[in-house]
Amino acid sequence: MPPQQRQVYKLDEILSPHAKEALSHLELFARQAVQGWMHGAHVSRRLGVSTEFDHHKLYQAGDPIKSIDWKASARHDRFYIKRSIEDSAVAVRLIVDRSASMAFAGPDVDSKYLQAARLAACLAYLITGHGDSVSLATATAGETLWLPAGSTQRHLVQILTALASSEPLSQDGLQNCLRTLVERAERRGIVAVISDLMFYPAPVRREMARLRAQGHEVILFQPQNPTEHDFPFNRWVQFGDLENASARTRVDTVLLKRIYREELQNLQEAWVAWARRFDVHLVPFRTDEHVDTVLSAYAAFRAGHGRGGK
Repeated sequence: MPPQQRQVYKLDEILSPHAKEALSHLELFARQAVQGWMHGAHVSRRLGVSTEFDHHKLYQAGDPIKSIDWKASARHDRFYIKRSIEDSAVAVRLIVDRSASMAFAGPDVDSKYLQAARLAACLAYLITGHGDSVSLATATAGETLWLPAGSTQRHLVQILTALASSEPLSQDGLQNCLRTLVERAERRGIVAVISDLMFYPAPVRREMARLRAQGHEVILFQPQNPTEHDFPFNRWVQFGDLENASARTRVDTVLLKRIYREELQNLQEAWVAWARRFDVHLVPFRTDEHVDTVLSAYAAFRAGHGRGGK
């Protein structure tokens, strides 16, 4: 971790014991789900395919008996199975929007960034837990943090530390982050973008379309704050722009409510239409939901429908 980073959140706030426990129950299912995410992008470290040994793991109901390492099990008085890997490479890239709009929170609701960080942590936990590699970028116009791909527990801690040491600031930098990824022309894989999509969409859509053209699968997770989504105001309110502190506007929300909701619906429908056109999975979720629940539901969807559904 670079010396200038400071811890903003506790690690347990990013990946809580509750989330770990909930995700651990997905062990048997997630093996299929993670491979399902890679359908069309070719999972490269699919476990149990080659004869090259990777690591041991505790036996769980449903694991093949033939994979049990009887010598290791006898030494530890617990059943362990051998995990092996394929020779091809896997690549899952997490891109977290760290612009100032992601700082928005609400009454008794955590910020969009904190929920995005939790979702990224859960994804990293699942992916590394199955021997696959994951990289991280937290995008902002100030300075984008890049962590290279890795699959070890040490690398997972680095990801959690980076997420906990970051906070939303400055203006949106997602376009430049995605453009850098495009220009690197890396081996195709999954690009999971976590952003509230509170920006002019055309430049970001263009870069994501270029990633799709390169053969990457793109998943777009969209945290939505309940207050922004529902607009529960019935009086004059002064609003500020989190990405431009000098921009403040006082409006009659009674008159604005219908227009706001229509515009928000139109914007969301435009994103849905664009995602369908470019075969991008768009996954909106409210920030008052548990992210492990969001991820579990999406994994179940992927296991049942593959990449094709929206």
